[in-house]
Amino acid sequence: MERLSQDVESFKRQSQALGTNEQQITQLEDRLNNLEQSYSELSGRLDSLERRSISSTPQASQPGGVTGGGFGSMQSEAPVYNEGYRNLSEGNYKDARDQFNSFLSNNPSSPQAADALYWIAESYYREGKFEEAILEFQKFIDTYPKDDRVPLSYLKQGLSLTSIGRNEEAKLFLQTLIDKFPKSEEARIAKEKLRELAVKR
Repeated sequence: MERLSQDVESFKRQSQALGTNEQQITQLEDRLNNLEQSYSELSGRLDSLERRSISSTPQASQPGGVTGGGFGSMQSEAPVYNEGYRNLSEGNYKDARDQFNSFLSNNPSSPQAADALYWIAESYYREGKFEEAILEFQKFIDTYPKDDRVPLSYLKQGLSLTSIGRNEEAKLFLQTLIDKFPKSEEARIAKEKLRELAVKR
């Protein structure tokens, strides 16, 4: 979109000097408007997927979600995990990672271990540390390949790569998502993102 904006300005300057290219300017402005609308829709749908991911995680929506059994070790898990999730929600990403990593070190077999690993990756993504996010999402995918958040992890890997200008690699991740989860909402977003990347070429 930024590139198209520059093209529009360039054509406008040429038009002022030569009195031509009006049709090309209009076409570029239309393309820019369409891309802006598409980007806005994709952002909204990604936010919706994130909210769905949070709401589908009982431990996230219900702090202290480890229950039953009366085992002291299970009960002791909750405060560390909940503190990590609170820090994540408040934007204290480093503190959140410290808590989740501590939780995983002490409770590697916990039912909440998958959640903790996912939130570590998510914390990097939200913080804009995209290279770290890509690696952590991959760790999550490799460790929990049947988790419902795997498609979203692939999508965020692809979006992370586009954010740091590695579009060709992003296409591979987005296509992998489409191939593995063709009927998912994440796959539909990936297809739109691939079309957007094709326009930018």
